[in-house]
Amino acid sequence: MSKFWATFSLTYMNKIKSRSFIIMTVIIALLIIGGANANKIIDMFSGGPDKIGIVTDNQQVYQMVKSQSEKMEDKGTKFTHISEKQALKDVKKDKLDKAYIISFKGQQIEGKIVSKDSVSNESEQKLESILTPIQTQAIAKSVNLSSKDLQALQQKSKVTSQAIGKNAQQLSAQDKVANIIILYAGIMLMFFIIINYANQVAMEVATEKTSRVIEMVITSISPVKHILAKILAIIAVAFTQILIFVIVGVISIYLSDLKDVIKKFNVKITDVTIQLLIVGVICLVIGIISYTILGTILGSLATRIEDMNQALMPMTIVSFIAFYIAIFSLNTPETTLTKITSFIPLISPFVLFLRASTPELQLWEIIVSVLLSLIVMVLLLWIAVRSYRDSVLTFEKGFFKGLKRAFKKS
Repeated sequence: MSKFWATFSLTYMNKIKSRSFIIMTVIIALLIIGGANANKIIDMFSGGPDKIGIVTDNQQVYQMVKSQSEKMEDKGTKFTHISEKQALKDVKKDKLDKAYIISFKGQQIEGKIVSKDSVSNESEQKLESILTPIQTQAIAKSVNLSSKDLQALQQKSKVTSQAIGKNAQQLSAQDKVANIIILYAGIMLMFFIIINYANQVAMEVATEKTSRVIEMVITSISPVKHILAKILAIIAVAFTQILIFVIVGVISIYLSDLKDVIKKFNVKITDVTIQLLIVGVICLVIGIISYTILGTILGSLATRIEDMNQALMPMTIVSFIAFYIAIFSLNTPETTLTKITSFIPLISPFVLFLRASTPELQLWEIIVSVLLSLIVMVLLLWIAVRSYRDSVLTFEKGFFKGLKRAFKKS
């Protein structure tokens, strides 16, 4: 076992210290930090938080508009009580991003948004929602309506909903969008990590074999122990990189305003979100292990480095099929295609993760899919060990000849 762990440690440390690992880890970590602080980065290039001028002769109205606006605008937005003439000048000189001009015509309150650029419908609706309760209060005061009567008048009707389907669980629009973002980021990260490390182990095995280094290695350690140590080391490197990304992500969330942004959009952690995260972790682990073992098989069959692209073609095709099924089904995760492919090993890590974003996914489907993947994983490991042991000192040209020979001996 000491030779096994020596091979494992050597492979693991070489990969961890490699420039490609360090550079890629730093780049993705910076992207995670940048994503968590996107609002601050945007503010930095746009001159800081928004500055809004409020034009009104009534100090009480100014305080009410400011109070309501602070709840709707981004954190750090600055408000200024200003005259109309000065507001127009400041908007032109970019000292203000926009100005709310509030005026009264009888009992009717009117608002106008002044901006250098065109004003969006969302901004108009936002100001309208701010001014409507102020106008209601003004009218109530003019007709001597008590505060109690006003509250009763403004009381909204209560509407509830009930989903009676077998698997019914409602997701709000915000939750669906949040799940799609998690899915998209997860699928992209999963694809990158799986293909990266599967290619690495294939290249490592093929390089050892074609350079004849393996002839010296197997004099001190058996081929089976050697290849198992290699596989385990590459998988450990992949999980180390993922752990770094998770730590960076958690720290970024707690040190940034991302929590406030999530609260602003009223995104909640539902049972489906928890299901998505748990299934995502399971699929990532299965995907990394399965494709790494498959990469080992294909790498051991190559007799020349020039044959590597041809050798890895089957794995590349399968991974792209899985990736594109998942990406193109983001908005329709419960089609017949996704249901069937979520049970097909090597494709299921991507598609099962996709289906986990819906409440329709059943526990038995997760269990069956995972069991099928585990069975294929064990089968691939057995083939990898046998094919590596039988082909490690074979330098016969032709990838397909090597493949045929490996399966005959397996």
